[in-house]
Amino acid sequence: MSLVLDPPRTLREVLEHCAQRVPLYRGVGAPREGESTDEALARFPVLSKEGMRRAFPHGFVPEGQALPELLRSGEVALVGTSGTSGERVQVLWHQPWWDAQELEGFTAHRVCAEWVRRKGFREAVLTTPVCSGNLCHVGALPMEERIEGERTLFLNQTVDPGRWSDAEVLRMADELERFAPHALEADPAYLAYFSTRLLALGRRPVQPKFIDLSYEFPSRRHVAAIERAFDAPLVDAYGSTECGFVFCECEHGRQHHNAAWSHVELAPLAALPGVALVLVTPLRNPWLNLVRFDTGDLVRPAQGPCPCGAPGLTLESIEGRAQDTLVAADGRLVTLRSVDRALAEVRGLLNYRVVQRGAREVELDLVGDGTEELELARAQEALTALLGCEPRTRRVSSLPVEASGKYRLVRALHVDAATLVRERP
Repeated sequence: MSLVLDPPRTLREVLEHCAQRVPLYRGVGAPREGESTDEALARFPVLSKEGMRRAFPHGFVPEGQALPELLRSGEVALVGTSGTSGERVQVLWHQPWWDAQELEGFTAHRVCAEWVRRKGFREAVLTTPVCSGNLCHVGALPMEERIEGERTLFLNQTVDPGRWSDAEVLRMADELERFAPHALEADPAYLAYFSTRLLALGRRPVQPKFIDLSYEFPSRRHVAAIERAFDAPLVDAYGSTECGFVFCECEHGRQHHNAAWSHVELAPLAALPGVALVLVTPLRNPWLNLVRFDTGDLVRPAQGPCPCGAPGLTLESIEGRAQDTLVAADGRLVTLRSVDRALAEVRGLLNYRVVQRGAREVELDLVGDGTEELELARAQEALTALLGCEPRTRRVSSLPVEASGKYRLVRALHVDAATLVRERP
């Protein structure tokens, strides 16, 4: 039995491979003679995370392949996503594919492209230490045991950054200096906390060549805190364990599609004009057999060419998760990005959480950054103007992280907002 399959490199090859060999898609039928690739793609159902959970793992293993053999050989691994508890899924992980598509994705940004292909490239990672994939760094491991493959240092060992001690913050700063990474990959909330605490301790961090913001939506308040401590370019990368490295921000702030490694459909939403739902079909990976995977994320396509001159699909912005969409008093849908823009100029603000419990029942919790007085009244006024109802506003010392270790800036509890924005293509 052969454990290695030739990767299907084009969208049409992926559809043929899935229709002919992948049990989940049995009955869909391969592309027909005379049928366009787009017509063939439209016959495949949209794959939700719930559908993925039901079919995993055997529904995704190509016929003629045995999962135990694949796992023993190291050709694939079972890796869980780091999504919130209701979103977690597992995938068949092929490390060489991940490394190759991530490397090419970074070339959308001029500074990243200059450094990621250099011999000896090193990066440090600052995010939750909660087990993600096959990695877990909770506890008190020495630095050497948190270095993977001689090129990646995992810094954080505490689940909640709001509970970092001064000693923990200084340890991470010391390790950054010792490791001297070319890049710092970070959850923007974690890096914002780290930046604020470090400056309060009178410490200036070592400066990488660039900072890759990943894992979560980069709030403008998080970015403001990071920029007080770091001079390196901030690059927003969009991707997921399920789909890979799908978009990367260029130096002009637009998101560019990593087109050699995935096919993306943007499903327009009548309920949110100008906004679309992202559906992804990975390419060049015989084990990650997802067609039209519903990422649950909302984006705004760019209306014209990017000043950087790069061709292909370009986004003006990432708008946030569909399930984090709020409903204003007049029935308008409000994305996470709209909430974040409303709070962007609130002085003294480090982190926040908006919870909508009813049509006119909204809670706004604010964490100050300690650099100046937190403008509670301004934050309340900004959210009132956006939603048409006055939130109950309070200052808190910290905000809880999800079970995944991520923060949720917005939570819609009174309706299933995701069902209001989705329109299946």
